[in-house]
Amino acid sequence: MAVALSKARLRGGRASLEALPFLLPAYGLFLLFMVLPVLEALWLSLHREDLFGRSREWAGLGNYLEALSRPEFWKSALLTLKFAAIVVPLELLLGLLAALLVYRPYPGVALFRTLFFLTTAVPTAVAAVAWGWFLHPVGGWANQALKALGLPPQPWLTSPELALPTLAVITAWAGVGFTAILLTAGLQAIPEEVLEAATVDGAGPLTRFFRVTLPLLSPTLFLVGLLLVLKSLTAFGQIHLLTRGGPAESSTVLIYRIYQDAFFNFRVPLAAAEALLLFLALLLLAALQFWLLGRRVHYG
Repeated sequence: MAVALSKARLRGGRASLEALPFLLPAYGLFLLFMVLPVLEALWLSLHREDLFGRSREWAGLGNYLEALSRPEFWKSALLTLKFAAIVVPLELLLGLLAALLVYRPYPGVALFRTLFFLTTAVPTAVAAVAWGWFLHPVGGWANQALKALGLPPQPWLTSPELALPTLAVITAWAGVGFTAILLTAGLQAIPEEVLEAATVDGAGPLTRFFRVTLPLLSPTLFLVGLLLVLKSLTAFGQIHLLTRGGPAESSTVLIYRIYQDAFFNFRVPLAAAEALLLFLALLLLAALQFWLLGRRVHYG
């Protein structure tokens, strides 16, 4: 028995060595485009530069302490959490409804699958222009519809109270296709025999969904939820194109604050420190999700 185990380990080691040359290009690209930029940002965050980056001096944790002491930093962090609190449940719910609609084959299902996926296929810039027209305060279709219903028009993107929720809805809409694809794959992986057995036992549609489908879908839901949290906390394109952090910084989330500090205020080391703080926050949130929700995932 021991001889067989040692031979199996030897074969596994040889297979790993044979695969190593094929993996080296991927490892090299990962090192070049992921690890090295993070290390460069870390090194930059520990220094101070002049306006044009011609001189650099050691600052230690000074940039981190300055970032954490700024009211603007914490205001942007709170706005980021509010933004994610709208995007994640809304996109998860819409994606689940879309997946339930298209995961079974029936006449015309390909059309619905295409329509849902279009939200992901449309480039961010094109979607932002279209949403800008749709939500225009004067001639936009949204306010035209409100006017037809006898309701007053709304300043969707120009009101400090409405700008952030409106951007959150747009972000959720843009991600519905990707979320639906993942959840559709999870739904199609559920064995039909399990659902048929529940039906034979007298379970109705709602009982089957909440007592059978959702528990078996929980691994996919957990993965999608984790991705949505990370994505919503780093959303940038639609905010930059539609509001540029306004009005009155009501949509200046943390990633956009970092962008402003780096490219408008020319505080690149400070922006690097803020970016690394955001990176640590993302790691902490991911670990928290694994700790709180990972144990509730049903894997079979």
